[in-house]
Amino acid sequence: MERTSKGQAFGLLFATFFIWGSVYVGGKFIAQDLPPALVACLRCTTAMVPLLLMARKHLGIKIDRGDWKYFFLVGSLGYFLTIFLIQLGISLTGAAMASLINALTPVSVTILAAFLLKERITPVKLACLALALAGTIVITSGADNQSEITGMIVILVSVVAWGVASVYMRRLTAKYPAVLVTTYSMAISLIFHIPAGIYSAAVQPTVFSVRATLVVLYLGFFGSGLAQFTWTKCLSLLPASTCSLFYPLQPAFSALLGAVILGETFTPSFFIGLLLISLDVALSTWEARQLTKR
Repeated sequence: MERTSKGQAFGLLFATFFIWGSVYVGGKFIAQDLPPALVACLRCTTAMVPLLLMARKHLGIKIDRGDWKYFFLVGSLGYFLTIFLIQLGISLTGAAMASLINALTPVSVTILAAFLLKERITPVKLACLALALAGTIVITSGADNQSEITGMIVILVSVVAWGVASVYMRRLTAKYPAVLVTTYSMAISLIFHIPAGIYSAAVQPTVFSVRATLVVLYLGFFGSGLAQFTWTKCLSLLPASTCSLFYPLQPAFSALLGAVILGETFTPSFFIGLLLISLDVALSTWEARQLTKR
């Protein structure tokens, strides 16, 4: 029975990171049709449908008044700023490149937790930071133009924003179901997404083609809704450190889909950066596993 559950979890992890990898390709696919803020708004609005369905049995749980500030922080930083910056970064650089930089997320969470939650800074954390910086430098050195460099910087800022949000998300998920935290935080993000989306649609060229509509629905239902459910399910079956080991699959799937669908090509710096970031994630999750055993 345990072996079956683990096998199911590994299958779900592959599916989750395939969907997350495809999100970057989908975002790039419609970058010329819709402005980034509008794509982010429509994606999160659409995602509320599956999230509300998954969280419906938890909606009666009372939230302590003092915890709402953390929901607001996670919603504004994690589900508004991060998603908007990712879509903006995708529009400026390639889908695979944006996904590769975003794979630094587990490392940023570990490092920020050390500063914000006063967790001990170990030699392994310092090594992870060094690998992350090295990977970032290698990736940015392969940029072809200023727009691509700007896109990489934007994605890096989104990684930091998500890292900060994730640290406080830990605090919330210790008290409330993860899917409820996600649903409420996503709903709070709409306070910012909707005005930003309306404004961007008014001032920037917008083309609501059938292709753009289908991609937005995919990004919302699958990229934010289904993938969030499968990720939460995986975390219930396997340790978080084991799940995080699969993060390098995200840029790998993005690279594969980007080459097939978008015709993207890659420089040697991309693959060197992929190797460094994969080592970084593996080292970070190894330390997390050792601390859990202790």
